Order: sequence, then structure tokens, then C-alpha cells
Amino acid sequence: MNLQNDPRLKNMHPLKREILLRLSNSQSTMTPEQMLPQLMEINQELQKRDLSFSRSESEIVLDVLSEMHFLQKINMIKSML
Repeated sequence: MNLQNDPRLKNMHPLKREILLRLSNSQSTMTPEQMLPQLMEINQELQKRDLSFSRSESEIVLDVLSEMHFLQKINMIKSML
């Protein structure tokens, strides 16, 4: 998935988009449990800049992470075949 060209991110604040891209890149090597501290850190970083993800942006973040986690599991299964 090429997140940089995702039309859902077109109108997102550049910093939020950058954070989401950074998160998606690091997500490929992390378990959901390992991601939680990073998500909290991201939230703090946004709050310091008086920003937050809107409800629709939060849904996008969750969609992206879910898609990537699903792909990660598929790849793991493929490697076992």
C-alpha cells in the first residue's frame, strides 16, 4: 500500500500526515502491544502543537494500521507454507 498517495490523506494537516506515515513505517516491525506507547507519544506530540486527529482521521489511522497488521499476518502465513 502506498500511503503517500492515499486520497484520504489529501486534506490532512502535513504534520498529521507525516506522523501517520512514520507510524505506518514503524508498524511493520511492531506488535500492537509495542505500538501502544508510540501511539501515546504521538498523541502527546500533537497536543503540544495544539493538534489532534479528528474522528474521521482517527478512523483512517485505525484503517491503515488494521490493513497493515492484516498484511503482516498474511505474509507470516505465506512464509510458513
